[in-house]
Amino acid sequence: MRIAVVGQGYVGLTGSVAMAQQGHDVMGIERDPERLRVLERGEAPLFEPGVAEQLALALAGGRLRFAAEMSQEHRREPFDAVLIAVGTPAAPGGAADLSHVDAALEDVARLVPVPFVVLKSTVPPGTSDALVARHPELRDRFAYNPEFLNQGSALDDWLTPARLVVGVYSEHHLDVLRRLYGSVACPWVVTSPASAEMTKYASNAFLATKISFANELARLCSLPGLDVDDVLRGMGFDPRIGHAFLQPGLGFGDSCLPKDTAALSRWAAEQGVPTPLLDATIQVNTEQPRVVAQILQETLGSDLARSEIAVLGVRYQPWTDDVRAAPSLTVIPHLAAQAGAVRVWDPAIPPARLTEFFPDATPCTDLETAVNGANAVVVLTEWPEVIEADWVALAGVLAAPRAVIDGKNCLLPDRMAAAPVVYRSIGNRYPHTTNVASPLAPQTGARVVGP
Repeated sequence: MRIAVVGQGYVGLTGSVAMAQQGHDVMGIERDPERLRVLERGEAPLFEPGVAEQLALALAGGRLRFAAEMSQEHRREPFDAVLIAVGTPAAPGGAADLSHVDAALEDVARLVPVPFVVLKSTVPPGTSDALVARHPELRDRFAYNPEFLNQGSALDDWLTPARLVVGVYSEHHLDVLRRLYGSVACPWVVTSPASAEMTKYASNAFLATKISFANELARLCSLPGLDVDDVLRGMGFDPRIGHAFLQPGLGFGDSCLPKDTAALSRWAAEQGVPTPLLDATIQVNTEQPRVVAQILQETLGSDLARSEIAVLGVRYQPWTDDVRAAPSLTVIPHLAAQAGAVRVWDPAIPPARLTEFFPDATPCTDLETAVNGANAVVVLTEWPEVIEADWVALAGVLAAPRAVIDGKNCLLPDRMAAAPVVYRSIGNRYPHTTNVASPLAPQTGARVVGP
């Protein structure tokens, strides 16, 4: 099939590369001149495992090319399908900004002949109906087919999806989609476009709820005698619950969950439908990044204002370069306002860029420099360099009280038990060792671990 993909962001570029890998002839449409130049050089403007390598192969094989627009020259070689994968960022108030979707559809509607349109962008329920009402010529050539890609495995998720949700006005339209996905074997959920739109929002809202529930549970497990790791592990083995997204930390901060939960809440309010569970999920997530400052205050007390804090990691996750909603954007400025000084290190972000993000913090080029002489360390990203670090050795270069605040619950408790540090996490995580000293403050779960 000849396919155009409008928008070469995270979803669009992943889809373009995946469909070229499947053997389709793909043209990626990207209006941003700088991003287009990067793509035409064969470089991936985002980090996602496997995308850069497959992009190079697709370009070399002639199955993928890029352009700034779908021009009239495509009348000679019309597209079989056009996928719209433009962003729907949060507008003021939390509603989804649909301006990029509107503009893309206007461009597609001008093509002759009109191709089959597959909308991938996340949009509120009823959006497809409104779009087709403005472009009735598309009603028999339209499908809403949301993406369900996970950062870190997006390419595999496209090629081997757990399910395909397809919203169409007639099941006769499914032939194009079956040709598009080829031999992909997974359940198909065929429904109306509005129900497909709601399915996307509902899925993300449920995942967000699991994260917020895990964080709220971690607060309960800060009481003595409770181990949040054991509690969540015991829950996750229940097949009705599962381990995925049941991990405490600093809240959900990827590119989708914050904006999609806000958009769904706003849409529900416009319909006059109360959503107390969704609103509570958002509220827990809004408050969660403040936990780091609370733990530091409990651990350092009045010394916080004179202490140097080393922050390890800025990204929300190591396998994505998207920091638009990363908790670090909230945590680090808050710490800079409370502590004597803040240093920041992230192996994937150069110091100059760190300074742009956090002008009140000092960027560091390596982990050891960031930690040396700091009174406390705050872990915000589960970088392998952090998890596998020699914390016994690092404790030797820390200044008193040598506190380590594990904001992602990624450090191994047994390993931290061997280091002479004050180890704090999101909820109690008792090391499975006898080498544990008396608690600093049992009512908050603070403990001194190590010799």
